[in-house]
Amino acid sequence: MNKLTFKEKLGYGSGSIGDAISYSFIGTFLMFFLTTVAELPPAHAGTITALGAVWNALFNPMIGYFSDKFQSRHGKRRPLILFFSIPLALTIMLLFTNVGLPAGAKTLYYAVMVMLFWTSYTGFFVPYLALGVEYTSDYDDRTVLRLFASIFNMIGSIICMVCPTLLVEVFTAHGLTLSLAWTVTAAIMGIIAAASIIVTVLVSGHKDERSPADAPRVRIHFSLVDIFREYISVARLKPVKYLIIASIASLVTFEMVISDMVYFLTYNMGYSPAKISMVLLMRSLFGMVLIPIVGKTALAIDKRGTLILFFSIGTIGMIILRILGVHSVATVLLYMILVSVCTCVYWSLMPSIYYDICEYDQLVSGVNRQGTIVSFQGLVEAVALGLGTLFLGLILQLAGFDGSAATQTKTALEWIFSSTTVIPVIFLVVASFAIYKYPITKEIHADIQRQLKDRKNL
Repeated sequence: MNKLTFKEKLGYGSGSIGDAISYSFIGTFLMFFLTTVAELPPAHAGTITALGAVWNALFNPMIGYFSDKFQSRHGKRRPLILFFSIPLALTIMLLFTNVGLPAGAKTLYYAVMVMLFWTSYTGFFVPYLALGVEYTSDYDDRTVLRLFASIFNMIGSIICMVCPTLLVEVFTAHGLTLSLAWTVTAAIMGIIAAASIIVTVLVSGHKDERSPADAPRVRIHFSLVDIFREYISVARLKPVKYLIIASIASLVTFEMVISDMVYFLTYNMGYSPAKISMVLLMRSLFGMVLIPIVGKTALAIDKRGTLILFFSIGTIGMIILRILGVHSVATVLLYMILVSVCTCVYWSLMPSIYYDICEYDQLVSGVNRQGTIVSFQGLVEAVALGLGTLFLGLILQLAGFDGSAATQTKTALEWIFSSTTVIPVIFLVVASFAIYKYPITKEIHADIQRQLKDRKNL
């Protein structure tokens, strides 16, 4: 088996810039924009994001199924990635447009835009992940490939964390309204995201399965019943059951922390937009430092052990900070390190773990369902995203958060702080236990590969 070249790793990884900008920009700033600029009630904003997650959950199986069945002379995955990249950029901008509509119509507008955004994001992301499966079947090479993707993902996160609030501040200083400043900023973020995705499309053609020019057209038959059955079949796989629990628990944690972070820095710490950008930048820089550490640890002690180790560090650290409090720049930066420890290890290793499920599934089912497997991962992530923002929205609503007020009540501030510490710790403990129970190690994966090879040679 040929090892991946440096160029191949770079080519695949570049698309993760678009993934990070799209995911992080929405995850970090949308709730804040909806509650402070658009002035929607927090519960409405949380419900909107949850609705988007529900739609994403419905669309994920369809795009996964379609991605597995799709064939063209331009490739199997790349045409879909390219097709959805443009509407992805457009919906990012439209989501951050403060429309002059009555309250009910405004809520409906953002609900529709969120659904369109997740349609575009999933339409690009599922084929993109599936393309990674086809790059290599080697256990360690997959880890390295996802580490490269994580590096580019972190670059996208740095862009996302640094640029938005600074751009908003610059645009408002030059005469734009706050609302228009956010719209222009979102448009810039969308263009960068789409451009990075297109780069991956252009450089990865040799890794994408192409149909001969004279191949007969294959009509894809959509059966929601069949798609549902395939998803149930995947969900029933023993290793997948543990991954579902681990992924949901982890991502509820991350989404609550990421979405709540802007609230915490704004209201609890009293930071300016520029200072918030610097803090968020430090989080991303910490992530860049951590990625090679995660990689070396994973190659040394396995993916499972690395996830548990880093989650444990994050859990213990958050408990300590909850007791001591976060009052100074030093403790804020320490908190950012802990967040980076948890998020970096997840995004670096979990997609690679789902890649390994593809061979396990093929051994059990006798069918190659790469797109379905990675879309299943996307489904789980969408559910977790929706739950995280829904929980946060409900917590803020119950705590009496007022988006139009410059200062918040003591109760609101306390719950904002708890949403970054106590609640995430609970979910991290659950995630660590589920990962511990996940059974596929490097040795077991190698045995699966041997069994598949033997079956093919029969």
